[in-house]
Formats: sequence, structure tokens, C-alpha cells
Amino acid sequence: EPNPDGSYSITGNKIFISAGDHELSENIVHLVLAKIPGGPPGVKGISLFIVPKYLPNPDGSLGPRNDMRCVSLEHKLGINASPTCVMSYGDDEGAVGFLLGEENQGMRCMFTMMNNARLAVGNEGLGLAERAYQDALAYAHERVQGKVGGKPTLIVEYPDVRRTLLT
Repeated sequence: EPNPDGSYSITGNKIFISAGDHELSENIVHLVLAKIPGGPPGVKGISLFIVPKYLPNPDGSLGPRNDMRCVSLEHKLGINASPTCVMSYGDDEGAVGFLLGEENQGMRCMFTMMNNARLAVGNEGLGLAERAYQDALAYAHERVQGKVGGKPTLIVEYPDVRRTLLT
């Protein structure tokens, strides 16, 4: 619901929100998809909102806590030690949200962010694979196992280990 000051009152729930609530930073900002009354039906009527845990004061400092809460932690496979939450918005007077982008363009905005996130996750996977390869290669050059011709042999000298490293 729109508020007179240009903000919006957000009500509803979100599930599977990684790091939805914690105390590792001063504030947490959620991007929330929601419908504004009178918008087109379906996904064309969805807008995107910024909903902070603590509302900003006019000088930028942290103000009062917003009307949003973690109501439970998810029990799912995934990122270890991540507080994956069920979030509830507006259980009292309504969580204050700020429109991001244009009304009814929330899906377009969200997919721009999600596509960039997917590229970043791919980059992260590539980096982890490279690091794993470098560690395996270093280990193969250090680990002695067995003897060839009576001489202790590094595992990198075995054809199957070399093939595995190359693939």
C-alpha cells in the first residue's frame, strides 16, 4: 500500500532467504517483489521494493527497526552456516519499503540482478575449480607413493594421476 510520504507499506512473507537476518552488519536490506493495488494482473503488476531491517534517519544514520522479522530458520540442504530464513513483513503496522525502479517493472529489475548474480556464481565456481586444481597439482608433486625401479616415486609420475590432472 502506498504511504503519503512516497514509501510503501509491505505485508507478506518470503521463504528461503539466505542470510535473511543476522547481526554481522549494522543493517540488512531486502529486495522484495510485491504488487501495488490497481496494478495489472499477473507478473506484469509486480514491483520491486527495498525493505531495510532498520529505517534510515534523514541524516543516513540508523533509525527505528522496520516491521519485519525472521519467523523461522529453514531446514534445507545448501550453504552451511547460513541463516536461511522465513521472513515476515508487516505483522504490525506494515514494513516500510521504497520502490526500486518503476512501478510494475519489478520482475525486469529482479531478473537484471539475478542474471548478474548467476554470472558471479559461475565465476565463483570457476575460481574454486582452479584453486582445487592448483592444490591437487601441488599435492601430486609432493606425495611420494610406491617405487619405480626401486626409487621412491611422486604420484604425478603415474600415468593415471597425470591423466586425471589433465582432465
